Amino acid sequence: MNHLKQELEAICEDLLARTSAQRTTVRVDSEELGLGVDLAAAEALAAGTSSIANDCSIDQRSLDTIRWLETNRRVLVQNDFSQPPLPPVELVEIYGTKAQVLSPILAPGALWGWVSVHSAKARPWSDEDVAHAERAAANVGSCVNEALHRLRGR
Repeated sequence: MNHLKQELEAICEDLLARTSAQRTTVRVDSEELGLGVDLAAAEALAAGTSSIANDCSIDQRSLDTIRWLETNRRVLVQNDFSQPPLPPVELVEIYGTKAQVLSPILAPGALWGWVSVHSAKARPWSDEDVAHAERAAANVGSCVNEALHRLRGR
């Protein structure tokens, strides 16, 4: 499990650098691995950015943005929060997020989790930023699958 956490943190660090974001997180549901989306599995932060990793006070699956991911199964790009789906108030008011990209981590028939890229200012996300988020989500899916295979002894 420690190896998986290191891999996920490396994915977050790489994504943070590639997107010039303030925060990146990975959230994954895997009971077998002891992971749940209400607590971030990994996070990377720019200097001066508040951590959200240990805040499990928000029911992530109930959020409008996550229900949107569940329905649409594609990247959600929000240059600002002027249009629905709206993020949780805490993300904006406590953690200072003004724009985000959410990239789904898909398992057969399910939204397994997502990668989040947060900005402290409203900003247009480039196609390259979106592609980096999609690659990060795919890499997370691969790492989690490998960890499950190791755990199951396959």
